[in-house]
Amino acid sequence: MFKKKTHQTQITKPIIVPSGLAVKTDRATYWVKDGKRFRLISERAEKSWSFPTVLATEESVSAMKVVGKLGFRDGTLIKNIADGRMYLISQNKRRHIKDPDVFDQYGLNRSSLIEVSEAETNMHDLGEDL
Repeated sequence: MFKKKTHQTQITKPIIVPSGLAVKTDRATYWVKDGKRFRLISERAEKSWSFPTVLATEESVSAMKVVGKLGFRDGTLIKNIADGRMYLISQNKRRHIKDPDVFDQYGLNRSSLIEVSEAETNMHDLGEDL
């Protein structure tokens, strides 16, 4: 859908990034919606979304207020390396996978599992077990 550029110029002048894109600055990566920024909690969370990304300086996007954080995309499988528990992110909640049959039941691919920290895991409220 979107082509990845091999070389991308960093924007240094004030800009409003269109909704649905991400902007990567020297401080963090943000997802943009309606002229507001949501800070992605980690590069692993950013990977789960696969947003087209604009490189910019923090100053060039400073007019867009940071209003929240963004964790993992719904449908992402994560594994907390601190305790080994696996979760499916669903409706922005982490649903503990307690039974290996759940992978087959829902067509989940274990190879897409992302290992994450305790802090990244706890970014999502706990939902019902699967």
